[in-house]
Amino acid sequence: MCSGRPDGTQDRRTAADQAGYGDRCAAGRPGGTDAQRRVMRDRGRAERKGGMEHSKARNRMIGTVLGICGLIAVALSVGILFSRSADESFYIIYITKTRTSSNDFWAAIRKGADTAARENSVTLEVMMPHDEMQIEEQNGMIREAVAKRPNAIVVTPSSETETLEALQEVRNAGIPLVFIDSMTEEAIADAVVATDNMEAGKKVAEAMRQTLTREDRIAIVNHVQGSSTAREREAGLREGLAGYAGQIVATVYSNSSADTGAEVTKQLLREHPEITYLACMNEDSTVGAARAVKELGLEEQITMVGFDNAMETIQDLEAGVFSAIVVQKAFTMGYFGIENAVRLVRGEAVPYYTDSGSVLVTKETMYTEENEELLFPFYGQE
Repeated sequence: MCSGRPDGTQDRRTAADQAGYGDRCAAGRPGGTDAQRRVMRDRGRAERKGGMEHSKARNRMIGTVLGICGLIAVALSVGILFSRSADESFYIIYITKTRTSSNDFWAAIRKGADTAARENSVTLEVMMPHDEMQIEEQNGMIREAVAKRPNAIVVTPSSETETLEALQEVRNAGIPLVFIDSMTEEAIADAVVATDNMEAGKKVAEAMRQTLTREDRIAIVNHVQGSSTAREREAGLREGLAGYAGQIVATVYSNSSADTGAEVTKQLLREHPEITYLACMNEDSTVGAARAVKELGLEEQITMVGFDNAMETIQDLEAGVFSAIVVQKAFTMGYFGIENAVRLVRGEAVPYYTDSGSVLVTKETMYTEENEELLFPFYGQE
């Protein structure tokens, strides 16, 4: 589980969270157009076995239930609207650890944050360092945000330790502080919304253990050394591998760059030709490592398990380059990060830790209905 949780409590969310909120977004994701995602999704549906028809009686029952739920929702909404001031609005600053256009994962977090801001009358300012390695740039943004005196500050810390001093200034100013995705060594935030990265790492191990033997050798392509997500995912992987953990020969870091990930993976495989398994721990590491394996023509010799649902990764999963991928619910993460910040500003109770969830997906399960919604989220019209 994630570190820094004072009381060990959690608020677990399900796959329906992302599917439900995903349709509210206004634009498609970079790295894979809605048309590409729709083609792959529709093809999977065409190949899926089993009946999909529903009886008229069941449809009438569902319609009735939905109608009742709709009436209840309207009643609740009216009550909420009348209980709050009509002119209630907030100014929140979200400081990411990289540009949100850098890959699909960060784009989805941004979409979730924007959607929650729109639904809660929030003026959301997003401040973005150039990339995850620019820790001092992020620290400067945190201090700049404090000077602007927003109602709340939401941060994805670039470092477990090197951002603490700047973040303490947020606490000293009495501004509510929420973390999205990543954490710090000290439990300095009022609330955290993130993937349970230990569990996600164990899911990578679960996929690998299906075919691992004592003769296999494993390498890890991680993302940023010193980030909480990288540390926790690798710890979960090693714990999940149990008796096989001694077969890990190396860990390399992509610095959250697909190009760097490809280069370090090629160098790794040249230095360790005995490697037969690669565990890739974030989107850029996954995309980069797969490019290296394909360039070297080692798809048949190396079993790969990846992370996140970049369009390139989904295509590689379908082609058999990956045996499985772990997909985070990035939209959910961004959405609840902003929503929890709003609740803190209103003085409402908020769980310290919300697990936004992750799912292990294989080629055999990628076209189940639930996984389709996760792999191919359509955030809006093209």
